[in-house]
Amino acid sequence: MKCFECGGEMLEMHGSVRMTKNDGSLIIFKGIPLYQCRQCGEQYIPGKWAENIGGIMRDERLIVPDEIMSVPVIELHC
Repeated sequence: MKCFECGGEMLEMHGSVRMTKNDGSLIIFKGIPLYQCRQCGEQYIPGKWAENIGGIMRDERLIVPDEIMSVPVIELHC
């Protein structure tokens, strides 16, 4: 499989996908089967998994976290 962005080689792996809820809070899906470009890092999530994540994000009642973590937020002032 070739990368849609740069044409590089896509590697099959398991990784994390970060999504943002409507209220701006972060959701991390871990252990997702995906393809990642060896050259540019672009990720492609296979259809079935993308549909599962989309369904959970559309109906936030389905979000049942396995863990909750604190995430530092840094605002840079120019």
